[in-house]
This record gives sequence, structure tokens and C-alpha cells, in this order.
Amino acid sequence: NDLGLGELNPPQFAAAVRAMLSELAGDREEWAFETLRTAERQRFLYGFSRDYDDGRGKVTNAQTALYSLHGYGLAVDVVEKDATPWDAPIGFWNAIGEAAEKHGLIWGGRWRTPDLPHVQWGKCPKSPSVGDRALFESGGMAAVWQKYGAA
Repeated sequence: NDLGLGELNPPQFAAAVRAMLSELAGDREEWAFETLRTAERQRFLYGFSRDYDDGRGKVTNAQTALYSLHGYGLAVDVVEKDATPWDAPIGFWNAIGEAAEKHGLIWGGRWRTPDLPHVQWGKCPKSPSVGDRALFESGGMAAVWQKYGAA
């Protein structure tokens, strides 16, 4: 199962996520729900609790894909593969965090405002910098992957 990780994700990052998920294989099924986000998808997610609300509140603070590592293929949301993927018990999320960190990834569950499903490449800052956005504009995703040793 490739879990949606492929040519649109840097190979080092994709390999670390696959290793993390392989380690987690157990009584609950984890899966890479979302990795690379399009500009349109990011706008939609940013609209939660701003332009529309279904009760879940803010989904992201990144107004565009260039302000989220999802927009660079360097982040993935890992959730439980069932009818309520974001409603897993805290032990599920903690296991993701421990496995992610063991494989050199950063888990959003340790942030001041926790993002439990979020896992990203461990050599990146929490969010893309002005320099990262400029590099993306001039050299594309591959240039950013190279900068952070994920290519």
C-alpha cells in the first residue's frame, strides 16, 4: 500500500513515513489521509470557522498552500482508518507521535496548539519561511526538498 506517498513527496520523507506506518501496524489501522495539498484544498480547509463551520473549528492557520508544509509534499496527516478518523483515543495519537519521532519526523501533537494527525519531515521548521516560498517559486518543490535533505 503506497498510502498516497509517491513522486509528489520527497523520497526520504516518504520512506520515513512508510517506516513509521509499518511500525504502527497493529490493532488500529492508521493511514496517510492527506499529504500534498493543492492551493484549492488549502483554501477550503482554511475556511473552516472563518467562512463556514461544521463544528470542528479551525482546521489550519495556513491561508495558502505555500504557508503549510503540506503544500511542499513535506507533511502528512495520519488518521485512523474508520468512520470517525479524527476521534481516536489519545493512545492512538501518542503512538503516532512516538513512531514519527523514532523515524526522524516531527509530530504536531507536541506543538503549543496540538495538531495530532500532523507529521512532517524532521529537518524542516514548523512552517515554511519566506526563503522557502521564494525557493519554491524559483525552483519548485524539488528545490525545497533538496534544501532540507529530503530529496
